[in-house]
Amino acid sequence: MSALDLDQLSDYLDGDQNEYGLDFAATHGFLCAIAVGPKFDRWLDELFESNQDKAPKEIIAQIKLWLEDIRQKLSNEEGVEFPFEIEEADVESSLGDWSVGFVDAMFLNEEAWFSPEYEEQVVDLTLPMMVFSGVDDEDPQMESFRRNGQLMDEIAEEIPDNLNEIYLMFHSDQ
Repeated sequence: MSALDLDQLSDYLDGDQNEYGLDFAATHGFLCAIAVGPKFDRWLDELFESNQDKAPKEIIAQIKLWLEDIRQKLSNEEGVEFPFEIEEADVESSLGDWSVGFVDAMFLNEEAWFSPEYEEQVVDLTLPMMVFSGVDDEDPQMESFRRNGQLMDEIAEEIPDNLNEIYLMFHSDQ
């Protein structure tokens, strides 16, 4: 199996040839949600809007390796490594793009994520991703978060630990 090549992925995902997939940061967010959340087998179809056959085979292989790398780090309690500076505490940033990908993947499997058993914890742990994704931009509470730069910085810093907690919540029995 080839080694994970983030430069190759970044070039493709952020390039013009990527018609159907998310950009690099959003793809990482999407894969993080798939890795930490409940089982979801149709992730690759959804990532490329059922057009993964139009992406080069080596890119698909690299994306699968990236997901496996994220899962491995989580299972080894190493945490998720972000391919950008997480301190960019703004909706219009790589973290904002990452959060869009995360939230997209989460809502593809919404019923499993927000099952009664986990709903309250999931709402709390995914609040930073919801804020940075820009969804619910009509919600006054979300807007008040976004206007407070110090609060945005604080919740950005929570994301890596929250990912670990979500992973443990959904995968502790495996």
